[in-house]
Amino acid sequence: MNSTDLPPLPSLKVPGPGVCDVVQLYLAVWNDLSELQKQRLTGHIEICPDCAAEYRLMKRTSRQVAGLATTAPSPHVDQAVLAAIAARSRGGKITAPVRLARSRPRRTTRRLVTEIVALAAVFMLALLGISQLLTQTIGAGIQQAFAMPASVSWNGYVLYHTQTEMASNGKQMQITSYRDLGNGNQHVETTIDGQMDVVVVTDKNEALGMDMMHNVAQWDAQQWTLNEPLFNLTTLRQALASPKVTYLGTSTYNGQTVFQLRNNADGTVMLLNKSYVPVNVLEKATTPAAGKPMYDTFLVLPASRVPADTWDMTVPKNFKMGKLPTMPA
Repeated sequence: MNSTDLPPLPSLKVPGPGVCDVVQLYLAVWNDLSELQKQRLTGHIEICPDCAAEYRLMKRTSRQVAGLATTAPSPHVDQAVLAAIAARSRGGKITAPVRLARSRPRRTTRRLVTEIVALAAVFMLALLGISQLLTQTIGAGIQQAFAMPASVSWNGYVLYHTQTEMASNGKQMQITSYRDLGNGNQHVETTIDGQMDVVVVTDKNEALGMDMMHNVAQWDAQQWTLNEPLFNLTTLRQALASPKVTYLGTSTYNGQTVFQLRNNADGTVMLLNKSYVPVNVLEKATTPAAGKPMYDTFLVLPASRVPADTWDMTVPKNFKMGKLPTMPA
């Protein structure tokens, strides 16, 4: 096992069963970790008694093994280790090995054998625990190896993106969207040059649509909004904990490392940067590397940079109430 086989490090500020399980996997390969990983783990060890005890055990055992003289243990050592493993698998206690030799060994040899047996048993138990945890992780699905840290929040940010689609009449349709990532409010404008310009603004209760070419307004215009459930952080967390979304690992997009999350309902792949902020979505493809970005422009902006009238749901004075054009297929 090396550090590249491990799940991503979660937020380590608050100890907990899931966090400590991942931390103790990393402790088992401490010498293979980067300095940055060691620094993050050290910060967690300082506030978590359980992981601190595990860390001390690993360090002490490593020192004891390094200090032992090179020797070939007798067959009794193999028997003792196998007995310890068998007892562990049956849920029983590890008992002292039965001495099978007739002659009494020298004191130094007996002490050396005892140390080797004890250290071997410690390592075996640690490896068994790690193996069980990895088995549970793999059995639950690879998406369980990735979770959005509880400290992550998208409140106070607005997602701005543009998208080009082909309408059924062969004309290019441009969709420009603002989405408040905190409350889900939308401002979506759909245009076809010289033919259509419809704006819809939503809040939690209403959707106001406005035909900008004919000065017509209509309430309940939800059909002009965008269905993007994974841009809701609560929905994304729930999907990651279910078979709806599969974690595909990391990749590189526009020069930055990204997490890849596949929406199993439509095959699209959502990309998050290392701060767990969306950077784009790849359209359905046989492999993520072959996916085409769904959005031409994709920016996550502080809400303060978005004009307040973006969310204005007042019917303009020169508009009349009526019916919007049919949404292009």
